Amino acid sequence: MTTESATWNGYQKIGFRFIFLYFALHISTFFISFLPYSTSLVTGIRYNIQSLPVWVAKTFFDIIITVFPNGSGDTTYNYFEVLVFFILAIIGTIIWSLIDRKRTNYDWLLRFFRVYVSYYVAGYMLSYGFSKVFYLQFSEPSFLQLFRTYGESSPMGIAWTFMGASKTYTMFSGFAEVIGGLLLFYRRTRTIGALVVFAVMFNVFMMNMSYDIPVKLFSFHLMIKALFIASLDYKRILNLFVFRKPLAISNELKPLFQNRNWRIAGRVLKFVFIGYAIYIYMNSSLEYSKQRYEGPKPFFYGVYNTESYIKNNDSIPPLLTDKTRWKRLIMDRGYLDKYMIIRGMNEQSRWYTYEIDSVKSTVKMTSTRDSLDVLNLAFTKNDSILTFKGTWKNDSIQVKLNKYDTSKILLTNRGFNWINEYPYNR
Repeated sequence: MTTESATWNGYQKIGFRFIFLYFALHISTFFISFLPYSTSLVTGIRYNIQSLPVWVAKTFFDIIITVFPNGSGDTTYNYFEVLVFFILAIIGTIIWSLIDRKRTNYDWLLRFFRVYVSYYVAGYMLSYGFSKVFYLQFSEPSFLQLFRTYGESSPMGIAWTFMGASKTYTMFSGFAEVIGGLLLFYRRTRTIGALVVFAVMFNVFMMNMSYDIPVKLFSFHLMIKALFIASLDYKRILNLFVFRKPLAISNELKPLFQNRNWRIAGRVLKFVFIGYAIYIYMNSSLEYSKQRYEGPKPFFYGVYNTESYIKNNDSIPPLLTDKTRWKRLIMDRGYLDKYMIIRGMNEQSRWYTYEIDSVKSTVKMTSTRDSLDVLNLAFTKNDSILTFKGTWKNDSIQVKLNKYDTSKILLTNRGFNWINEYPYNR
């Protein structure tokens, strides 16, 4: 398939029809979501789209879908959505081929669709890129991650910690995505932008596949969309990198519209979209970054190791088999500032929401798993010493904790060193 052919053969036309329909189904609500007051419209469209994969799963596979995309892009629903889109694209291709079988080519529609797909991919590159540039998607490893053993970590957790441990590398990968996305907006740089995005997304896809990160389907589709954009200029790519031949002028460098007024309108719309996309993605990342890194720290921020634990007036020894005795208390920033995490002696974590009364110096902690698991405690805080006293279920407890000096954590404080006389591999 090429935009430089005067007449397409049957395989080219059928292939284009299928790709057009399959990609269009994926992109259906992306551009609508940029319109003002479009939230209800987008929600309605997505609800109707969701109903078909749910029906197919129940009718033909006897699978009832109750979980929808929620941060994971690899839910059962997502796989059925891909199946439904694939089948709809095949059916649509057959109907389109019967109705439009006499057409010789789709040169203009292909060029327009290339722009359409390019803007979609570019939008997501800006979104993901700025979230890395502002150190949000992969942020500094949390206290919970730092005090968890490798064996306790999931493959995804290891990948997240690896990326977040280096702000420099995280920002570098973000700039690569942003630059690739920006290059996709312009005719003269679109092909190189697609190659950059393909390389970046291929790395992301392999990371998702290798570390069980649940964005495998989405990263794969972004990767093949970038490949589609670049493939339309495959002859020039081969001539440049393989055959080292002179490059012919590509149809892609010609304006999409011949009419002057349409060209002006297209340029205006283009710059409005680019400016708006950069603004919303950069601004949202910047605002979230301020909340995460510049906001006040939680009252009990830090990691506290248990010095003594008294239950019903008996001092409880630190036995590793004890499920109830506290080993440490963890409270962090970001989404973790909503929780106080108690690690037991057996290294199991118990998550609690909390309500602090700083005037009365009391805290109420409620388990996220068991609403009957409630701690009503009075506290005193003196420098690095934190003490709790109160009731937990039917027992009285008194806990004394000492704040851990997090500057001793090697992973986050080793830093970069130009000179290493010996490998510091610990």
